[in-house]
Order: sequence, then C-alpha cells, then structure tokens
Amino acid sequence: MGLLHRFLGLDREHWFICYNCLGVSDHDEMKSIFHSEAPKVYVLGRPWQKCPRCGSTNTKSFAELKAEGHDSALWGLERTVKKNPRRLFEVAGPG
Repeated sequence: MGLLHRFLGLDREHWFICYNCLGVSDHDEMKSIFHSEAPKVYVLGRPWQKCPRCGSTNTKSFAELKAEGHDSALWGLERTVKKNPRRLFEVAGPG
C-alpha cells in the first residue's frame, strides 16, 4: 500500500464503524464512523478497537467488513467517508 493507494482509496484497516454509536444515533453514519491509527487489541483472535466516542468495543474495521463479504454496506460507508472531510471522523476520545 503505497502513496498511490492513499490517493485512490481508503486504508480500510484504519476506518471503523461503531455499532453502539450507530444504534444510539438512530443509524447516523456520520456519528458512527471513526478513523483511528491506534493499535488494535486481539481478543480470542478477533481485532478489537475501542470507539473514541462512546468507549464501546462493538466496532468493526472496513477491512473486516470487506473480508466478511458485506460489500453493499461497505460501499455506503466508504461513500460517506469520501464525501466528507477526514477531520469529521477523527475523534479525540469519549467525554
């Protein structure tokens, strides 16, 4: 994944959807997607990433969604990310 990949697409490993935020926000993707380069923690072989908004670990990376074959959901999420500035998805932490 070189420089060209950064311009053409998203690095799916660093983009996440929080299902807890999705439920609480009445399925608002803008309030549920976040970008994080923090290291993941592996629990029972599954990568966990803590949501910076709510602190939940009920999250999945875009790469996991792709691997699981959720292409239609992924397409919509990536479209939301590409239409908005990245700073909207970089969240400092809960609070």
